[in-house]
Amino acid sequence: MKLKHKLAIKYLKGKNKYFLSFSNLIAFLGIVIGLFSLLVVSSVMNGLSGDMARRIMATKGEIRIYNNDFSPILHYDALMDSLYQRFPQIDALGPVNRDDFLIRRRHFTTYTEAFGIDFERHNNISEIFDMIRIGSPTEADLKNNGIILGFELSQNLLATVGDTVEVVSPTMLIPTPLGMMPRTQRFRVIGVFMTGLPEFDRLYSYIDFQNSKSFKRHNGADYIEVKTNLTNLNFSRLARDIENAFPNLTAQHWEIFDRTLYQAIKVEKIAMFAVMTIILILASFNIAGNFIRTVTEKKEEIALLKSIGMNKRDIFGFFITMGVFIGVPAIIIADILAFTLLYLQSVYEFILIPVPGFPFEAVPVDLSLSRFVSFSLLALFLCIAGTLYPAYKTMKINIIDVLKESEN
Repeated sequence: MKLKHKLAIKYLKGKNKYFLSFSNLIAFLGIVIGLFSLLVVSSVMNGLSGDMARRIMATKGEIRIYNNDFSPILHYDALMDSLYQRFPQIDALGPVNRDDFLIRRRHFTTYTEAFGIDFERHNNISEIFDMIRIGSPTEADLKNNGIILGFELSQNLLATVGDTVEVVSPTMLIPTPLGMMPRTQRFRVIGVFMTGLPEFDRLYSYIDFQNSKSFKRHNGADYIEVKTNLTNLNFSRLARDIENAFPNLTAQHWEIFDRTLYQAIKVEKIAMFAVMTIILILASFNIAGNFIRTVTEKKEEIALLKSIGMNKRDIFGFFITMGVFIGVPAIIIADILAFTLLYLQSVYEFILIPVPGFPFEAVPVDLSLSRFVSFSLLALFLCIAGTLYPAYKTMKINIIDVLKESEN
């Protein structure tokens, strides 16, 4: 064993014969807890964002196609045929009309974001019909003035399958003997869905695409919904290819048209990463503080080592070795603990979320080898960084001054 390794172990143990000194043990545990927390929280946040992304795309599709000026797409059937021919990545397409309505039943009134959909086509794009919790709607039901409500929306109206609701369009006015009045139409509730996303269950409703035209001032589609066969969730490239092939169209993937929710999840991930990284930085400061104290306490020994020929490079290496000896075992232990916990959670889902109505019952996790490697390297870097200033302080130790002090 090299001299610097023996010295590193000696100084790390201090007066403890078998393990680290108390202060170095605290720094060691700080690295373990910091890295463990960072890995677990990051995996959970990525699992959460992945689950949310899947739920959003399950209700809306992955890409939306508009005219550049957001005017109605009148010849949507021909456009969809062209898209199918040009892009094999597209699995399904469907025209959609979107409207903001007031919906009321008896003395209950609330707002809804209503989508006019083609039942058969949308069934290939969205999983919304697999999320029906009450009722079993068919294409004929939807065409016969049927409406499908989100779960919270139906609760706000106290409406269930078989009840009649009145839909009011504040923007679509029609002439009557009493003057211009909002366009109204009665619909029968044929299904209630639950996505697990409170915002969607509180706001969304679905009616037939042809029925939705009675509320529009056009005979086309507001946009085309797209379902792809891409597995890497990277839809931006396909969206750009569609825009290049059809210069008069704008293609937006889900991260854009659901920007608010996506950005909220992204900000939460960044915030949690920053908080957990601070724990590692504090552990690095603790290492630096311990080693500075070591320099002060062992000043005579270090001066003696310099006097017998240990150069600056060797002293620097000696302190870095101390940082590695603390950091590497702590990183290995943190990795093992984090991986074990996350793997067991992914298999057995024993950590539950006791919140009624939450999108999922168990805490979601996303195991990623690259995340373990990158965060472990970050922890090792911080451990080594904590040794640099103490090593620099040893450079200022003057052998003659130390010997004079020891004589006095």
